[in-house]
Amino acid sequence: MLPDNLKALNYHEWSQEEWEDYNVRVCIPDDEAKKQFYRQVIFDHFEHHNDHYPEFNVDDYDYEIKKLSVSYVRDNIGFFRGESLADIWVLQFDQFEAKDFSYSIYQSMAKDKTPPFPTVVIDSAKRIDSDWRVYGRPLHLIEGTHRTSYLLRMAQRGIISWKSEHDFVYLTPKIA
Repeated sequence: MLPDNLKALNYHEWSQEEWEDYNVRVCIPDDEAKKQFYRQVIFDHFEHHNDHYPEFNVDDYDYEIKKLSVSYVRDNIGFFRGESLADIWVLQFDQFEAKDFSYSIYQSMAKDKTPPFPTVVIDSAKRIDSDWRVYGRPLHLIEGTHRTSYLLRMAQRGIISWKSEHDFVYLTPKIA
């Protein structure tokens, strides 16, 4: 469980503290992978994360940025109860394309052919406790369903190659 002292002040209110102020107050490590995790998961989705990952402890993991190919993502990253990311938001990419929808993630990916910031995954295959049985294996997507689904759809349509590589924040449980 993420401790309350990591929760943004006025979390999910119009007056939520700014990322820059949060960064200083919490003293986020100067490591890009950990900074991305704090920004995407703790700062933006604190309560959601605690609801879905009550056993999670930030210090129990090593964090790194890894490049993964889209085919590797397709074959190895799952979502809750093994749900395939190819079944979640892939068609939304086409719908947004048809309307040139203003959603910033879509716009960035349509232009740059890569996510604007890395998706967060955890090596769940190394988890053996019963609470982790419902998570995707061998990797579980923590944050980035839209970005990952859009990558899969772009590869399905030939906009990018299945071999193209993209950045992911990769969490590995520390060996006890």
